[in-house]
Amino acid sequence: MNFLPPILLHYYITYRCNCRCSFCDIWRSDNSEDARLKDVIQNLQDARKLRVRFVDFTGGEPLLHKDLPQMLTFAKKLGYQTSVTTNCKFYPKRAKEFKGKVDFLHFSLDSLIAEQHNKLRGASVFNAVMESIDVARSLGEKPDLLFTITNDNAEQLPLLTEFAKRCGLMLIVNPVFSHTSVHELDIDLLDQIERFRYKPYVYVNTAFHRLRRNGGNKIENPRCRVVSSTIVISPDNELLLPCFHFAQKKKPIDRSLSEMRAEPILREFLAMQGRFEFCAGCTLNCYFDPSFLYRIDTYFFASLFAKTKYVLDKKIRRSVDAVFGKSDRRPAAVIAQSLLMQFSSRNE
Repeated sequence: MNFLPPILLHYYITYRCNCRCSFCDIWRSDNSEDARLKDVIQNLQDARKLRVRFVDFTGGEPLLHKDLPQMLTFAKKLGYQTSVTTNCKFYPKRAKEFKGKVDFLHFSLDSLIAEQHNKLRGASVFNAVMESIDVARSLGEKPDLLFTITNDNAEQLPLLTEFAKRCGLMLIVNPVFSHTSVHELDIDLLDQIERFRYKPYVYVNTAFHRLRRNGGNKIENPRCRVVSSTIVISPDNELLLPCFHFAQKKKPIDRSLSEMRAEPILREFLAMQGRFEFCAGCTLNCYFDPSFLYRIDTYFFASLFAKTKYVLDKKIRRSVDAVFGKSDRRPAAVIAQSLLMQFSSRNE
């Protein structure tokens, strides 16, 4: 098959979750079994033969899976870049199991106001996030703060930007996308977000914004390259086509991924990627992020700029700030509280 190799493996290792986020409905599908370790190991080997470079262990809440440390260890041995996003409820207890095994460790943080964050997450997890930041820093880890920005918490962007800077951690600003009963971020707020894109430790990918302003994916000239760029596997050991959110085909993995991707049905989905009726207007971040790499255009360059800034901030700026003692070493909760007081006094 004449197409670029996939770059990303989205591995849903569980649909279980201990949060009930207002902008996510994966937890409604938590009647599935968790992924079996032996299947994950086999699929990691097969995907690596396809030259996949990144594996995202996701869910649900991936830390609910008891075998996640073994999965990460094996993935690192195979040469993958690994990523995990967590609501942090279990991270403080399990942090040592993951030390040095996650290249992109994301802590979900949607507000510095505990009540607001907990409401958005549908669970009391704010204190766990603050503790997780302290634990991770003590272990020498460099977690990112994943800010899912919605119409209900957009005003938190200045606070979280300053919080990330003081902690020396990257703030990934992730505009909520539309699915089921969830509505996308008001398009007028994109301008507000972009005012922060040059701030230290802030990652804003304006390629997503450009896509939104252009009305999302166009089925007559699709920008989506989800089948080319991404392999999606369910906890039930199924290959999901074309993607998780609009899976039209769930193929049990009964042979190597190389063999399965050579089947006629894969060619059909490859030809139709971004062209299905449900693809019209799609702006799903998790699939367009790798898709932007598969055509050189304005989306490609906007995404490349954002990723370059991410690397420079995380690797170079962070090292320089550490040398000059610019990072605030106080507990995260103390930093958050002091910022809340400062911002409150400014607005009085």
